[in-house]
Amino acid sequence: MDWARITVTTSHNASEAVANCLFELKATGVEFKSIDDTKVNLIAYYPLDDRVSSRMQKLRDFLAELPKWNIQPGPAKINLKHVKSEKWTEAWKAAFPPQHIGKRIHIVPTWHEKPQNETDIFIRLDPGMAFGTGYHPTTRLSLELLEDTLKTDDRVVDIGTGSGILSIAAVKLGAKQVDAIEIDPTAIPVAIENFQTNEVTPQVSLSQGDGLKDIQDRYHLIIGNILTKTILPIIPNCPARLHPGGSVIFSGILETELEQIQSVLAENNFEEQQVISEEEDKITWVAVKASTHCSSFVA
Repeated sequence: MDWARITVTTSHNASEAVANCLFELKATGVEFKSIDDTKVNLIAYYPLDDRVSSRMQKLRDFLAELPKWNIQPGPAKINLKHVKSEKWTEAWKAAFPPQHIGKRIHIVPTWHEKPQNETDIFIRLDPGMAFGTGYHPTTRLSLELLEDTLKTDDRVVDIGTGSGILSIAAVKLGAKQVDAIEIDPTAIPVAIENFQTNEVTPQVSLSQGDGLKDIQDRYHLIIGNILTKTILPIIPNCPARLHPGGSVIFSGILETELEQIQSVLAENNFEEQQVISEEEDKITWVAVKASTHCSSFVA
């Protein structure tokens, strides 16, 4: 079979929405490739048929609409290429093996057998279906800090839930209840499907919303794998939404933005506990954990 490969060059800020759009257009798979700290390539594959032109036009229209949602795609570019490959689908799957993250977390695509190990935590999730599927450093960093932080029966709010991976992990790690908040309506059905696949639906309340704006409850942990420009205005609202001694975990932060995040956390009476990082394609991503009324500091 011949394939049409569509490559969209856009901003990191728009990458989640664009990826979801590509899947709404029935992409067989989507790859994320960071170009630098501002731009990313999203590569999607479709059967080469008479629907390609229509898909290209719908994608152009979608990119033009993004600024109305306060999402700036930058000077986005779309490239179309004819790819001859009978075995592309299997080659794509081979690029996404099961992942072991932290001490006990395993991300296992649906086409792989789930290992039998009662002590480990397994999350069934296919790559590319929404932002946050374990194959990007920001998600891996979030999961590592989540595993080290969450206590049994904690109440958690997951801001910008995307694929729902952090909410799923929180439940499987022992959270009593997770409120999953997602602003992008196209990500909601994906998250619902992933919650059902991983049998966590009863413990997760999913809603469309903008950060903590419509939240009145208190939590033991606030977590967000989102971008720095989204994190900064959320931080001042966090103390009122946390139990005493509660924690925040933020990822999606570039190394060059870390000091700005640390400064705003300190201004809002958070004490930094841990900073971890991971480099990919010469870009260093950072995740931060901070708590209110901490008794100790961990460098």
